[in-house]
Amino acid sequence: MLKELDGRAIKAILFADLHGYSRMDEKSCLEFSRNFYAGVNEEILKKYADCINLKNTWGDAIHLILDDVAKAGYLALELQSWTARFDWAGIGVKTIPQLRVALHVGVVSKVYDPILEADNYIGRSTSKAARIEPITAEGQVFVSGAFAAFVALRPDSGLACEYVGTRTLPKGSGELAVYLLSRKEN
Repeated sequence: MLKELDGRAIKAILFADLHGYSRMDEKSCLEFSRNFYAGVNEEILKKYADCINLKNTWGDAIHLILDDVAKAGYLALELQSWTARFDWAGIGVKTIPQLRVALHVGVVSKVYDPILEADNYIGRSTSKAARIEPITAEGQVFVSGAFAAFVALRPDSGLACEYVGTRTLPKGSGELAVYLLSRKEN
C-alpha cells in the first residue's frame, strides 16, 4: 500500500481511452456503454476492488485511483488484453478500436466533489497521468518514470518497464520520459 501524507496520498493513477470510439455510431456507443463497461467491471475491476479508491468513466474514458502500484500495473495489462478480446462485432463495431492506457504514481488530494456528490482525487499528478494517455501507443500501456521507479523497487512484482523515449505531452505540459509496461519474462 502507498503512503498517506497529511490529507494527501501517493496513489497510482490510471487513465484509459478507446481510440476509434468517435467513429462509432450512436447505437454502437450505447451498446459499448452497456456491454464493455459492464464486462470491465465484472471481469477486471471487481478482482482489484481491495485497492481501487476511485472508479470513473466518461464517454470512452476510464479513470482509476489505486493504492497498489503492482496491482495497478496488472489491472492495466488485463484491461488491455480484455479489450482486445472483446466482441466488438457483437455490438456492431466493424473496425476494432484500440485501448490506450496510461499509468503514473504521484501525490493526490482526496476532496469532496460537490458536482459528483462524492469523493474525488485531484492534483498535478492526476493531470500528468491524464496527459500521458493521448501519447500512449494504441494497444499499449505507457507509464511515467515515477511508475517505472516504483516497479524497479519491487523486482518481485513480475512487471517490467522498457524505456520508449521522451514524448511531448499535450496542452503545453512539457516533455516526459515514458516506458512500456509488460509482464516480466522469466
